[in-house]
Amino acid sequence: MDDEQYKTPEEEAKKRRRKILFLLIILFLPILYYIWFIFLDFGKVMIHGEAPFKAEIFGGETFYCNDSPCEIKQKTGTAQLIVSKENFQQNLMEIDFKLWAKSDYTAIFKVNPYIEKTDTIPEKDKEFSYDIMFDDETKSYKLFDKSDAEKIALTYFPEEIKNPKIFGSKYSVIIVRSTTSGISRGQKSTISSIQTQEAYLVNLSTKTKTPLPDFDFSFITEWKFSPDGSFFQFQTSDSNYWWTMDLSQKTISTPTPTKIENTLKTDWIYGNKIVFISQNFSANIYDLRQDKFENLGTFSEMKEYPLNIIAGANGGVIYIETKNQKFRIILQ
Repeated sequence: MDDEQYKTPEEEAKKRRRKILFLLIILFLPILYYIWFIFLDFGKVMIHGEAPFKAEIFGGETFYCNDSPCEIKQKTGTAQLIVSKENFQQNLMEIDFKLWAKSDYTAIFKVNPYIEKTDTIPEKDKEFSYDIMFDDETKSYKLFDKSDAEKIALTYFPEEIKNPKIFGSKYSVIIVRSTTSGISRGQKSTISSIQTQEAYLVNLSTKTKTPLPDFDFSFITEWKFSPDGSFFQFQTSDSNYWWTMDLSQKTISTPTPTKIENTLKTDWIYGNKIVFISQNFSANIYDLRQDKFENLGTFSEMKEYPLNIIAGANGGVIYIETKNQKFRIILQ
């Protein structure tokens, strides 16, 4: 006979309760999951930035932020966030929504470079000119600023430097002593009767001089120091490119081409970077430290190739002067 027929009323009641509990679990699991997914499974991020700006979850919701920080609430996990602001470059950020927690992120907005006409441009930095003369008091030879009426010594040399070649800036001076000799340089071999034998880097802040590696400075046709005097940019008569020397740490590296053609106008900007304009009116920045080029855009508004490029003091503006017009490129 079937054992089910011999179950007591108490056993039958337990069986019914188990069935009801099972049905309740089956019924409420989707509800519990829904409650968790919609109301409990979330994290928050706080986006700090110059408001107003827009924050868009990649492939998802868009938030319009009129205040900073801007709170964004989403289900837990990582997401790609696109933070944008009118006339500024987009920020692509990977953010992590942590369960029941707030995480802080900062969006730094960089201006999309743009050009505008201007009536005035700043003057170029003062050119510094130096010379060497015999000093009766010390019985040695001293370096002095030609604009200094008192001819105060900046540093001394024990021996005379005849016909010195001097490259000067506000913070640094390169002094070259030359002797007669013959030399052949590179593929474009040029025989010259002048050869650089000694070159010194003078730090005007510390009044000290440091020998530089041998290089024939007589080939230099145009040159300029970086704003802080730690780099020396120059052209040579036998190269198609601007060259640079790293003068930081009182040392100099072997000159290497930046691959900026010497027919292009250039200038130094804040952070020891070089800005230059290509023949198609494309503005570019070269970062020497990272050996990296950044294109700022093509500005056909100029129409004529620049006569002068003058970088603003803080690196946020580049002034352009053509034959008939003046412009400024806004970087920040």
